[in-house]
Amino acid sequence: MTAPDDPEDADPGLARERTRLSWARTAIAFAAVGAALLRREAVAGVIVLAATPLIWAAGRIATGTWPGPRPGRLLVVTITVTLVAVLALVISFVGHAPTSLHQLLHV
Repeated sequence: MTAPDDPEDADPGLARERTRLSWARTAIAFAAVGAALLRREAVAGVIVLAATPLIWAAGRIATGTWPGPRPGRLLVVTITVTLVAVLALVISFVGHAPTSLHQLLHV
């Protein structure tokens, strides 16, 4: 039995599979939060829902299950995560802040 040429091909403990599932779980969480936001803030909900496929695709790229060349994978993932973080920051500044604790706790 020969060793794989690329260290990433050796996957002890199914690390790649766990990482792929983690990205998928994050995308599902974004979809759920986006759907919940649609009730209160339609624009913010649509933005979060629009980011969901980007997160899912970034996970596929990061774990190597996306078809295409391998070089630049980390750059694509970094750009996607940065864009999602900037979107979250913009939404937090644009969204309406509660005026009281009662308003924050009640929908």
